[in-house]
Amino acid sequence: MVMSVRNHLVVGIKGTIGSALFNHLRLLAQTTGDSVWGTTHKEEVVKQPQIFHLNLLDSSASKLPDERMDVAYLCAGVCKMALCENDPAGTYKANVEGMAALARRLSDAGAFIVYVSTNQVFSGDEPYVLPDAPYRPLNEYGRQKSQIETLIRTYCPRSSIVRLTKVIEPEMPLIKNWIDLLTRHQPVQSFHDMMLAPVTLRQVIDVLVKVGQKQQPGCYQVSGAEDVSYYALACYLAQQLDRPLSLVQSLSAMDAGIKKSFLPRFTTLNCSSTITLGGE
Repeated sequence: MVMSVRNHLVVGIKGTIGSALFNHLRLLAQTTGDSVWGTTHKEEVVKQPQIFHLNLLDSSASKLPDERMDVAYLCAGVCKMALCENDPAGTYKANVEGMAALARRLSDAGAFIVYVSTNQVFSGDEPYVLPDAPYRPLNEYGRQKSQIETLIRTYCPRSSIVRLTKVIEPEMPLIKNWIDLLTRHQPVQSFHDMMLAPVTLRQVIDVLVKVGQKQQPGCYQVSGAEDVSYYALACYLAQQLDRPLSLVQSLSAMDAGIKKSFLPRFTTLNCSSTITLGGE
């Protein structure tokens, strides 16, 4: 049986997932007495207690807490697909080389590693992909994620991979903009040929915390129940805001110049291992 976790480290607390996870763990710590630490590449934040500056381009030189971490959640990295495609060498240094060095450093010091990954490690040719399916990335971002997954599995025996489909939450810039436009009865444009299997930020945080508590090595996937288009998502928002569907304009992502490698037909993942973990 895993002992109660005392020290948590969240790497990348300025991102959407890292920030929410850091705040949630701190809230839980008010009753558990646990300690929660965080890292960020933004130097202006490090003056806050228990927050450290960390740059993945030189993670070995970055300062980390002196305390032994029980669980390290790795949420940092370059996650914009276009940036990875346009600068494969530069983003590889951060997403693969830097992250691998950091993961191994934390693992060697005794931490259980929880690495946040993506459905982009697969081709999207079929839905509900199993956790142990072969990697088939179509773009640079997916290739980098599959490579760092492999390195973490190899060098960090006490680790878990948590793969996510698209995380949707109200403060997401795209959603926030759509809500603002629809609220003002302004039209929104959305792609009918770009798919996603939306999950909420709360779902993701709940799974990450559970994986950290259980500390059972493996791959856990968090996915929406079905694939929907961005157009369908925009229509759903219009309905929730009681706005006419005529305000939602359907566009083609391909016609807009978005690469086909960014447009998988399916994005859903099989979540059976995650469901089993939560049910134990």
